[in-house]
Amino acid sequence: MTRPFAEPLNLPNTPAALPSKKHPPTAPDPTQGLVDAGLQHAILMRAIPVLRHDVAGPLSVMRMGTMLLKRRLAKGDMTPEQAVERVEQIEEQLGEIAHHIRRLRLWDLQINDRHTVRALVAEAVELARPALMVRGTEMEPLPPQVPGWNEEMQVPHTLLYVVLGAIYHLAEHTSPLPAHIHIEPAGMLGVRVRASGTSTATALLADNPAQAGPMAQPPAMDMAALLQLAKPLSVEVQAAGSEITVTLPKA
Repeated sequence: MTRPFAEPLNLPNTPAALPSKKHPPTAPDPTQGLVDAGLQHAILMRAIPVLRHDVAGPLSVMRMGTMLLKRRLAKGDMTPEQAVERVEQIEEQLGEIAHHIRRLRLWDLQINDRHTVRALVAEAVELARPALMVRGTEMEPLPPQVPGWNEEMQVPHTLLYVVLGAIYHLAEHTSPLPAHIHIEPAGMLGVRVRASGTSTATALLADNPAQAGPMAQPPAMDMAALLQLAKPLSVEVQAAGSEITVTLPKA
């Protein structure tokens, strides 16, 4: 008996691979943007008292000089040479004010300014020192020449935010409060911030936090905040005990 051939199965045509669905690009999280802006604002609020003082100081001197010049000119007891000398002094104060106003460009993230690492670190030290001194933490000015950093290489000015954040973190979140904060190069594109010692003002500030000055007002800059601050600015932060290393990515 001959076995009949089986009829072929009519299977539907299946493609070898289905095309993958294209997902639309993820929209930036507006909430995260607000968090980043808030952290940047927290750094600026700590620096504002120093910036305001640096502008107000020469402005007060200039106003006093202008008033005296006006009085003496009205009396007619000033020679032209003396008047020129007074005007030159006023011009010096005006130039100093203009310099401090130009420093505000470092806080504008819409401006793509670039500076040397040493210049940005020196600015961070000058902005942080007054508030740290109130808390009993010493910080020496940065020397004019610091071996280790490239004095010609220009880096984004946003490095200032993160270096200040590292300083404030060690000054505010270290217990007990440190006696000294040191800054040194960590390679051509790196900055190492170290805290050492115990501040003699620790007990006083614990008993009366109001004496800690403006830095006692904002919340302390913890490590999570510092890492988040550095993330959108493309800056790497590494912490080990009382030492923080801030590194810019290689161009």
